[in-house]
Amino acid sequence: MEASTSTRKRAGSSLGAAMFSTRRGSITTAIVAALLAGIILFAFVSSYNKSSGPAVVNTPVFVSSGYIPKGTPVTVIASGSLISRTTVPSTHVVTGAIADPSAIKGEVAANPIYPGQQLTAADFTTADVTITSQLTGDQRAIAIPVGAAQGMIGFVQAGDRVDVMNDSGTSKAAASTLASNLLVLDAPGGTSSGGGLGGGGGSSGGTNLVLKVTPQQAAQLASAADSGRIWITLRPPVGALGTTNANSKK
Repeated sequence: MEASTSTRKRAGSSLGAAMFSTRRGSITTAIVAALLAGIILFAFVSSYNKSSGPAVVNTPVFVSSGYIPKGTPVTVIASGSLISRTTVPSTHVVTGAIADPSAIKGEVAANPIYPGQQLTAADFTTADVTITSQLTGDQRAIAIPVGAAQGMIGFVQAGDRVDVMNDSGTSKAAASTLASNLLVLDAPGGTSSGGGLGGGGGSSGGTNLVLKVTPQQAAQLASAADSGRIWITLRPPVGALGTTNANSKK
């Protein structure tokens, strides 16, 4: 019995020795060891990445609700409800995605934007922004002359909303509101293409305010500017209460 056991041990030892004593056996052993090491390393790295990778969270972004042609001002995009806020997994947020529309104030679409497309800073530009590009349908632009105090020059900027009052210049007549909630397209001393989701326009210079109006409002303001003084009152950026009219949100 002991002889048989001893014989098996010597045979096994001889087999192992023979395996390592040949060049082929050594290469085979090295390959097997390398494969095992690779498998172990791959399993470790995969486990580490899964445990230490950033958590996927829902991230707010703005997407297009409809087709936006190249050159469309942000004012028109906002007033036409062409963008909407949504959330997507953080892994699906495109580079430069806009989380705050104020980041693109006063700009226009640099290229066509398609429905469902995430809005990025690269989709908008300030190049070639004009007052005309902000007008659609029956909208008009009118420049009205105002004094520094009457026009709040230096305080009113493009993109603000204002009410317009008329002072006939007589002591007996009180000033009356001609139009309310008008969008300022340009203002002297202010930034063209101004705040919020406002659109653009070149510098008006002097003491003129450029306002977006309807044809009826344009006629009223032109007549009032010729017959008396125009006064501007600045409205709150959000939640404004007070005088409004049917055409004031143009």
